[in-house]
Amino acid sequence: MRNTVLPSLLALCAAIPAFGQVPAPPQPDPRGGISGAWYNPQQSGHGLHIERLDGGQVALSWYTFDASGAPLWLVATGDQHGHSITATAFEVRGGRPPPLWDAAMIEQIAWGELQIDFSGCNDAVLAWSSNNPDFGAGELPIRRLTRIEGSRCNAENEFSRQLAWSFQLGDAGFVPLFADLPEEPGDLYELDARWERLPPPLQSRAGIRLSGHNRSDDLAMLVKAPVTGLEPNALYRVELDLELASNVPTGCAGIGGSPGDAVYLKLGASTLEPLALPQDEGSQSVLRLNIDFGLQSQSGADALVVGTLATADDCEAGPEVDWTLRDYSTRGTPFRARADEQGRLWLVAGSDSGFEGLTTYYLTALRARLQAVDEGTP
Repeated sequence: MRNTVLPSLLALCAAIPAFGQVPAPPQPDPRGGISGAWYNPQQSGHGLHIERLDGGQVALSWYTFDASGAPLWLVATGDQHGHSITATAFEVRGGRPPPLWDAAMIEQIAWGELQIDFSGCNDAVLAWSSNNPDFGAGELPIRRLTRIEGSRCNAENEFSRQLAWSFQLGDAGFVPLFADLPEEPGDLYELDARWERLPPPLQSRAGIRLSGHNRSDDLAMLVKAPVTGLEPNALYRVELDLELASNVPTGCAGIGGSPGDAVYLKLGASTLEPLALPQDEGSQSVLRLNIDFGLQSQSGADALVVGTLATADDCEAGPEVDWTLRDYSTRGTPFRARADEQGRLWLVAGSDSGFEGLTTYYLTALRARLQAVDEGTP
C-alpha cells in the first residue's frame, strides 16, 4: 500500500453504520491480533484496514479505485464466524476538505458484500460480490502489511501465560545489573541506572535508563525481574518482546566497534537469579554473570541476541540522531527455560557491548509469553 494516502478514520466514522446494542458472542478466531493493514503484494497501491472489535464485530475500510482511476473508499461493518469475516460494504461519496465539510452532501451507497477467509495470522483471501459493475464478483489473496503495537495473533492459543510491563510510570520491579567489569569500577565506567523521562522528541514517554562506558571491551548492562506462579521445575517455551529508545545511527565507526552496530541487545530467561559475581582473573577481581548471557554478538543458553542498538538512520546524518523507539523480539527463534522449585523464572533484557565508549539507552516496555512444554517436545 505504498504511495497511498489513507483517509481520516474520524471522517469515515460518520459513514459507518452504527453497531448493535447487543454484541455478538465472542468467537475464538481470529482475534484482535489480525488488526492492521492488509494488501496484495502484486497490487501494491490499494488495500484494506481491518480492525477487530469487542464482541466479535469487525470494522473494515477498503481503499481502492474505480474504473476511471478515481479513489474509491469502501467502509463496512460485519461479524467474525470461525476463521471468516463477513461484512456489508458501503461506498462513501460527497466528502470535501474539512473547511468545506457538509454532512448533508455525504452519500452512503450500498456496494455489496465482503468475505475474508483467513488461512493464518498473515494470509487471507478477500472475496466480494458487488452492485458496482466495475467489480462484479471476485477474490484476491491478501497479506498482512502492519500489525498493532503489542498485539500478537492467536497468542492465547499458543501461550497460557502472557505478561506485559510498561515502564511509563516506574521500573515495574525490574532491577539493573552490570557485569564484565572490575568489581570496583569506580567512576571510570560512568555506570548509571535510573527511571526517568526520555529526551526530546520522546519527552512524553518514560523508561529505565541504562548507561555505561565500556572500558573492559565487554560491558553487559541489563535489567532483571522474576515471573512467579509457574509450575515448579517445569520446562517453558518463552517468547519475549522489548521496546527500547535509541539515538545511535547505523554505520558509525567507534573504538573497538560501532557505537550502534556493535552494541548487541539480548532477551532471555533463566532458572537462577541473574547475579554479577566476583571472579579472580589475574591481578584483579572481575564481575561476571552467573547465567549464560552469551558473548557480545553470540547468544547464550539463557539469552538470545535480538538485534543491535543502531537505529535506521545512517551515520552520514551525524553520530547522534533523534531518539526513536525500536522493537525487538525472540519471536521465531526457539527458546526454553526451566522454572525453579518455587515456580519462578527470571527474565533479563539488556545489552552486551563491543563498542569501547559510552552507551546510553532506555528500556520502555517488555512483554513475555510462556507455555509449559513436555520434556521430549521438539
